[in-house]
Amino acid sequence: MGLREKKARKVREAIYEAMLTLAERDGYDAATLEQVAERAEVAISTVYRYFANKDAILLDPIERGVGALAAQFRARPEDEDLVVSLGCTVHAALDVGPEHMTRTRRLRAQLDRAPGPRARLWDVFQRERVLLEDAIAERSGRDQLWNAAAAHLTLMIIAMAYDHDRDSLDETPPADHADRIMAMLHGTGAPLPARR
Repeated sequence: MGLREKKARKVREAIYEAMLTLAERDGYDAATLEQVAERAEVAISTVYRYFANKDAILLDPIERGVGALAAQFRARPEDEDLVVSLGCTVHAALDVGPEHMTRTRRLRAQLDRAPGPRARLWDVFQRERVLLEDAIAERSGRDQLWNAAAAHLTLMIIAMAYDHDRDSLDETPPADHADRIMAMLHGTGAPLPARR
């Protein structure tokens, strides 16, 4: 990474951290881009150079990660069982350090309160799902519905693990929650709808 890219990353990070801190302190709706610029110690024009609006700032870490699940899945050995590869992909997404989890929890808290960015999040998840579905299709040899179901279930497990992490009082890591969810889905006690 060159000097210019490092500087751009540092500026983006400062703007994001300023937005998150202001949203935590005053509420997402109350935070203005001018306040974000002031707190990040950049010009308002710099904020607009990187982000179109407040929603884009708040969703930046998620937007930058689009495609990571598909890349992680593709990085798995070609001859590995597809279901095992998906499980490893789930783990890779959730098995992050404490600093990353703290940031994720802070972001989740804001997304839970801010309907605008939360609504845009669906578009981001849709793009992530399509990319993962394409990666699965490259290896599965199955039909489109099977590939779509596999991608949806993978994202659902990740989302459920993060939801449980948010709602739980224990310190169980999200990757462990995901293991439990996957075991339930593979076991006889899976709470899946049955065909009539």
